[in-house]
Order: sequence, then C-alpha cells, then structure tokens
Amino acid sequence: MTSLLAQAATKPVGGAPLEQIAIVGVATTVITLLTLWAIVAYRAGGARPLRFVEGIAERVLGIPGWSAVPAIAGIAFIALALFGVTWDVALHIDQGRDEGPLGTAAHYPILIGLLGLFQAALLAIGMAPAKKARASRASLRIRGLWPVPVSAALMLVAASLAFLGFPLDDVWHRIFGQDVTLWGPTHVQMIGCAILGVVAAVLLLVEGARAAGRDLLHPRGVTMRPIPVLLGAICLFAWAVLLGEFDWGVPQYRMVWHPLILAFAAAQGLVLARLWGGRGGALAAVAIYIPVMGVLSLLVGGPLGQSMPSMPLFIVEALAIELLAVRGDWRRPMLFGAVSGAVVGTVGFAAEYGWSQVAMPLPWTTHLLPEGVPTAVVAGIAGGVLSTVMVQALLGSAPAPVAGGGLAAALRRPRVAASLAGIAVVVLAVNALSVSTPSDVTATITVSDVRDTEGPGYGGVQRTGNLSVRFDPPSIARDAHWVQAMAWQGKGSYVDRLTRQPDGSWTTSERAPLAGNWKTMIRVHEGRTMLAVPVYMPADPAVGFAGRPVEPTVTRPMIFDQKILQIERKDDVPGWIWTPAILLVLSIVALLIVATGVVSARLGRVGRATAASPASGAGLLAEVATAVLDRAGRLRHHPPASGGHV
Repeated sequence: MTSLLAQAATKPVGGAPLEQIAIVGVATTVITLLTLWAIVAYRAGGARPLRFVEGIAERVLGIPGWSAVPAIAGIAFIALALFGVTWDVALHIDQGRDEGPLGTAAHYPILIGLLGLFQAALLAIGMAPAKKARASRASLRIRGLWPVPVSAALMLVAASLAFLGFPLDDVWHRIFGQDVTLWGPTHVQMIGCAILGVVAAVLLLVEGARAAGRDLLHPRGVTMRPIPVLLGAICLFAWAVLLGEFDWGVPQYRMVWHPLILAFAAAQGLVLARLWGGRGGALAAVAIYIPVMGVLSLLVGGPLGQSMPSMPLFIVEALAIELLAVRGDWRRPMLFGAVSGAVVGTVGFAAEYGWSQVAMPLPWTTHLLPEGVPTAVVAGIAGGVLSTVMVQALLGSAPAPVAGGGLAAALRRPRVAASLAGIAVVVLAVNALSVSTPSDVTATITVSDVRDTEGPGYGGVQRTGNLSVRFDPPSIARDAHWVQAMAWQGKGSYVDRLTRQPDGSWTTSERAPLAGNWKTMIRVHEGRTMLAVPVYMPADPAVGFAGRPVEPTVTRPMIFDQKILQIERKDDVPGWIWTPAILLVLSIVALLIVATGVVSARLGRVGRATAASPASGAGLLAEVATAVLDRAGRLRHHPPASGGHV
C-alpha cells in the first residue's frame, strides 16, 4: 500500500515539469525555423525536394501543388493527432492523470500532429504563387506579402490556436487543477481548433481547385468529387472524437448529449457529402470513417493494451439520406438539408438506440426517449441546415435575397437559416448542461465475498468483491438512464450495469475491483440528476485526498459525480475566475467556426477562376478510380446542378 501511495504522490497535479515545457518550446522553435528556411529557399527558386513533392501532388491530384502539398500534409498530421487523442483518452481512463506533455507516449503523436498542422499552414502561405494569374482570386492582399490564400490564413490561425492549447492546458492545471475529462475547456480548444484547422486544409484544396479551373460539380459523380466526401468524413471524425467518454462507458455529462451530438454529426457530415458529392456521397463518407475509426479502436484495445472503445457507425443515417435524395424531387437544397436532419433525428436515433444495445457499454434506455428524440430531431435539422449553407457558400449557389416573401422567404436566406440553426444548437447544449444535485440522497453499500481473483483490466490477480446497493430514496434509480458500478484508473476500466432485485436492492453482475489504484464507485443518472458514491478509492496525498476504504456495509451520501470523477480539481478557485475562463476558451472556438463560414462564402463568391490552368486536369488518382468504377458500371449518376439541386 505504501508503494502505491508513493506512486500516486509522484504524479503532478498542477503544471507540467518545467524541463518538459522547455523541451517542447525548443523543439517547436527549431522545427518552425527549419520550415521558414525551406519557405525562403522555395521562394528563391530552390528547395528541390519540396518542388519534387509539389510536382507529384499536382500529377496525382490534379490540383496546384501550393494547395495540395500543405493541405494533404495538414490532414495527415491531424490523422496522427487523432490516433494520439484516442490512445490518450484510453490511458487516462485506464491509468489516471499523466505527468506533463512528455509524460506519456500518447502525447507524442498529438504534439507532432498539432505542430505538423502548424508547419503545414506556414507552408500553405509560403508556397502560394506570387503571380496574379496563378494565385487564388480569393487571396488576401497584405502589404509586403504575396497574395495569401484565404484558407491558408484560416488554417494558420486554427493551427496556432490548437497548438496554443498545450501551454494553455498547463496554465489551466496550475490555476484550477487537473480536470481528467475529455471535455475540459482547453481540451475542447485543442480538439476543436485542430478539427477546424483540417477543415481549413480541405478548403485550401477547394481554393486550389478553383484557382486551377477545376469543376467542383464534376458530372462524373462522386469519384471525381473527393473533396466533399473527405469533408463529410472529417465532420464524422470530429464529433466521434468528442464522444470518446461515451464510447468507453465513462461519460461525465448527461446521456442526452449522446443522441444530440450523434444526430448533429450525422446530419452535418452526411448531408454535406451527399448534397455536394452526389449519389453515393454519404455512403462514401461513411466508407472513409468506419475503417479509420475501427482500426484506431482495434489498435488501442489490441497491440497498445488499453481498454477497447466502442464507436458509432452512421450507416443507417447514410442509407436514409441516400434514399431520401433519390426518392424526392428536391429543388430547394435547404429543404433537403432540414428534412434529412429530421430523418437522422428519428430513423438515425432508432438505429443508434439499437446499436447501443449491442455495442455500447451504457446502452440507451426508454427513459431517454422523451428528451432524447426531440433533441436529436432538432440537432439533426440544425446540422443539415448548416451543412447546406456551407455547400451553397462554397459553390456560390446561395439563392439571392428576394424582397418581401414573408417568413418562408426569410428562412431560405443562408444567414438567417445558419443563425437559427446555430441558436438551436446552443439552446440544446445549454439544456444538456443543466444538472441538478439533490442533497438528501444516500446509498447503503454492502460488499461481500471479498477475495483475490482475476480482475478486470490488465492488472492480473487482484482484490475483488460483489456489491449490493440500496438507495434512499429508492425513486432516485427508478427511471434512471444508468445505474452502474464503475471503476477506472487501476490498469483498465470496469463498467457494470446494476440489476434491480425484488427486495429493491441493486447488485453487480460481475465482481468489482476493490484495491490498488482502482477508483470504484456507484453512479446514478436520472433525468437531470447525476450522482455518485465511492466504494473504494485510494488515498492521493498530492491532492490532499484521504481515500475511501472498503467497508463491509456503509451508508454514504451521494454527491455530484464529477466531484468524485475529478478529485484533482481545486475547490477553492473563485467562480468569477472559473466561469470567464471557460467562456473565453469556448468563444475562441466559436469565433473560429464563424471565420470558417466567412472563408467558405468568400471562396464561393470570388474564388472562381476565369480559365483552366495547366494543373486543371483530373489527376491520376481520380482518373484511375473513375476507370475502375466505369468498368464495373457503377457510375451512372444524376449529379446536383450548379444551383444546388440534389
């Protein structure tokens, strides 16, 4: 026991060790200077390796190298970061807090990915052509610089804010303590800005294609329109990453968040892919998403030896959108986006409900239906509308404002529709964040048959036991979304849904860990109430936590579960510091989202080329894909017209 306490005490709970911060700072500076040196050499006619890669990219993708090279590099680096985030979440669940930015192997791919995105953004600006004939018409004119692609500028801002999240995370820990949750404010900043950075990288592909005279609505269909499929898949990845705690069965927020985010993600990503990519676009986006997320999950839960996460599939939602697009006469894309979102919120909800029974550690229950279904419908409609607005903005096909026309005409205006959709999402989020904590709830826990057995996780033989719980009042668990015994951070995770017995008690079906570094608790989530009570928790002198020993029978008060899940957080920080700090971080992400919309509109409005350039060919990759599918007879599409018809 003494060795365990010593181990816990060695892990920092405030900021990272200064030597680690110094190493990251020096490495960042050196790599950035090397990138700037390469840019200077490139603009002087040198940098032959970079020019060689540029030539290959143009031949393979049919997009100017100044656009393709940094965009593909940025996407690749964020894919690496996605792997790191998935691994890191598993490590936090299985082992607890880390020891700084270099204290865990999972942080290295995250750091490399975020730093790589920043370097790719610098390249996007540094490789931009100086000649007006080759430059993007949407470029920014900055005194003393060559024309800067507007998407490259967005990419640089997003990448900078994402990478800045690392030092800000350290500052946050020093002020507020470590918040071991994926949804910590600085974590959301890093993930959100990184995703928006990779969206900007895709917009850079659009800007390059526009400058080269490429047809963004190629009549050959989805194989000649990889950009919308890629962008749709990125939307699925982005939201799936944020649902990580649900995938492992350890969510720290209300269950209604799960259908909310799933519906918004599916509608946003799949409507975008289908509306712009044409027939098969939604299915193609899912065909990218599932293998990548599946491999990540299997890699983390297999060779890397961590707990295996589940994952949403989005297959039924994609099929529903494809069927809706084929069966309907959709002359108004905004209506298609809204109806598709409603279908996602109903049919998609039913599909995810069924999938949760099979694959999710915490399956949805009928108690979720009254709040979950309307939430999913509204979230789906909002996601569908926002994706439609983005497609129309990028294609320059938004309907012109019409004088008069009443409410219906106003709702068809992109700015009005996007604003209402954004407000709807904010309202849903505020509702989902609303939690109540009754103060008069207790749990009487009985621990029986305590002995050494093969335990959960990968810790080998350990002390385990059976749990029986009685709640007072019993009604707190009657209509609950979950009543679970949960343990984590003991070299693995343990999630067991309790079973109600005829005498009113609740019992475990699998033996719970009761020793070592495990933090074992009972959790109840009913309506807006989220409560927990510790069964066993080791002492943690680093945060002044005395621990909770195992007792044969004990009655303990149930408290807000984040108080137990995040014991490292400081309780003595004034609210006037905490709330503005959270709002500041969230405002950064919100402003970047707005900037992404502005850049999309600029690309659609002024980004079109007047004539094709030598780099405007289809590209080797698209030509090969088209030839293969043509031979199979699968490319007989009716593509959306330039006005945005489905």
